[in-house]
Amino acid sequence: MVGSIPTSALKYKIMSKRNVTISKSNGTMWKCEVTDSYGITHVNYWETQEQASKWTYYIWENEDNKVDSDDLMSNAIAECVQMDIDRGVEPSLD
Repeated sequence: MVGSIPTSALKYKIMSKRNVTISKSNGTMWKCEVTDSYGITHVNYWETQEQASKWTYYIWENEDNKVDSDDLMSNAIAECVQMDIDRGVEPSLD
């Protein structure tokens, strides 16, 4: 047991893959590398650091538009059923 979370539940913890790197090389444009929650890295170049920062938030705010909501629901239900099975409880979708 870790805190109030059983150790067996820790394998279901979701880690965010989000990351951002904004850099500039010798008078060139700002390079912005943004990794979304799904681990997909997007790279773009901007004239200002502010534009690069805004683009980061744009990517993160719109990343769920790529995912089909039916797939998300299906995966969530499957994970809940598996958690019940792992705990020794009969799965019920009632």
